[in-house]
Amino acid sequence: MSSFGERLRQEREARGIALEDIAKATKIGTRSLTALEEENFAILPGGIFNKGFVRAYARFLGIDEEKAVAERSEEHTSE
Repeated sequence: MSSFGERLRQEREARGIALEDIAKATKIGTRSLTALEEENFAILPGGIFNKGFVRAYARFLGIDEEKAVAERSEEHTSE
């Protein structure tokens, strides 16, 4: 089973979307988007911001936002 970050990356790559395109549309820096894909949450601001980043990323990809947030929360219950 793929991890949360791997699933985001796989969805993005399957659609042929560059991180830069998501960054421009969501106003989330590529560094933060990369951190989501790599599950490097230490460099993200934390809390509600992380959930917002996940929602915006999922929305851009056209996947279920709430499911993405729930999957992230299940795997990383430190928030």
